Amino acid sequence: MRRDDEGSATVLTIGLLAVLVAALLTVAAVTHLQLERSRLAHAADEVALAAADAIDMDGYYRTGAVRLSGSELEAAARDQLAASARRQGLDGAVLVAASSSDGTTAEVTLAMRAPVLFGAEWLPGRVDLSAYASARAVGEP
Repeated sequence: MRRDDEGSATVLTIGLLAVLVAALLTVAAVTHLQLERSRLAHAADEVALAAADAIDMDGYYRTGAVRLSGSELEAAARDQLAASARRQGLDGAVLVAASSSDGTTAEVTLAMRAPVLFGAEWLPGRVDLSAYASARAVGEP
């Protein structure tokens, strides 16, 4: 009885295609998450700069000292995050913290939960992303 190998190449081809598709989806998912993280980091930079502009103007004109006001700093950070998130497509981004430990440096932390693959909410899997940025408020000479 002769052994027939007909059809073996088809099975091998299907297996190879499955591995290639899995590799392609993995690379696409990692690239998508890296781009989301980059956009979140860029938004954090914008939010920190806006928060650093929220200096206490009355105190500055009175004494010449640059001091960040906690409530104004957080309000400026929230406003800028809303604008940045709308422009950059970061709908799920939230302001985790906005503060100034020394009174002149605005420190912000943003976070979001991103779907693993191309924003497909119906697919399982989410990744928590966060970004930290700081900006120093400087008075005019």
